[in-house]
Amino acid sequence: MSAARLIHILSILQQETNAHKALTLHQIHDKLLLLHPEERCSEQRVREALSVLQVLSEEGALAVRVESSAGAHNQRRYKAYHPNFGLNEARMVFDSISISRFLSPRQKSVLISQLEGYLSDQEVRQLQQRVQTRICLMQNEKLPQTLQVLYQALDSHRCLDFTYCRFDLDGRQKPLKQYHKILPLKVVWEKEHYYLIALNPAHPEGQQQRNYRVDRMENLSLSVPFWCKIPAVPLHYGQFDMFPAQEKARVTFRLQRELLDFAFETFGTDIRPVADEEKGGWVRFTAEAELSVGFARWVLGQAEKIEVLGPPAVRARLRQLIDTLYTYYRD
Repeated sequence: MSAARLIHILSILQQETNAHKALTLHQIHDKLLLLHPEERCSEQRVREALSVLQVLSEEGALAVRVESSAGAHNQRRYKAYHPNFGLNEARMVFDSISISRFLSPRQKSVLISQLEGYLSDQEVRQLQQRVQTRICLMQNEKLPQTLQVLYQALDSHRCLDFTYCRFDLDGRQKPLKQYHKILPLKVVWEKEHYYLIALNPAHPEGQQQRNYRVDRMENLSLSVPFWCKIPAVPLHYGQFDMFPAQEKARVTFRLQRELLDFAFETFGTDIRPVADEEKGGWVRFTAEAELSVGFARWVLGQAEKIEVLGPPAVRARLRQLIDTLYTYYRD
């Protein structure tokens, strides 16, 4: 039996069939002769090749499942498909690629074209309506390669050397600082950015955890082996953004009841809101808050729907920020 014939028939099944669409023996034979006239053979030979493919499929030797079933007029129908990757799964993966802010249109096209090999032509046509997104600023087209080096460092317990960058006045990423022997702990996704949580030996023990934006990292290379054991304590993230604040306070908030979901998502379900006695439709609660730049953004981002009632020092800090904003925009 021709090995090429097996490959050609499997290719036809993968391209023309799926879990819900099959071809008859006659249809497969006609397509084989049309696409590969050098494989001229009888339908019986094609049937034998299909039987071999089914056996290989049952033994797990193929990445796809090849099946047959009885159809109309007692004709057997054949199909090949990925049992764990169908149209619904493909749609979610395709949409995730489409909305990525860190892949250029060219990179998205290459990835999607590779995934299309898992689907039949019919399913690919059903996926033509992909999520449309606005063209965004590409900060680092080498992000996939950067992530690959990060995961390699984590797997091999190696530290990292890299250059950290920021935009200049011309809109280009320019080197800001060199980092050496950075011990990676975890890669996380937060607020539409990848961050590397790591330990920096340049800081005192107990204060070495640092968070780095992955898309701002360039010239990554593996460095020395891990210089300490990975701490057992949980990683510390900021309450309002990725960067934790050193200063905290017990803050009392008053906010419109419609923002309750927002409050629970930020401070957790341990807070105990009560109806506000002065404003109908408002609630108040007290929670521990990190006094970071993200805290001010969180409060002021809700405009007139939230108020900090205390302590006085926190109110004064917000008032000073508002005064500064007023100075900027005063006529």
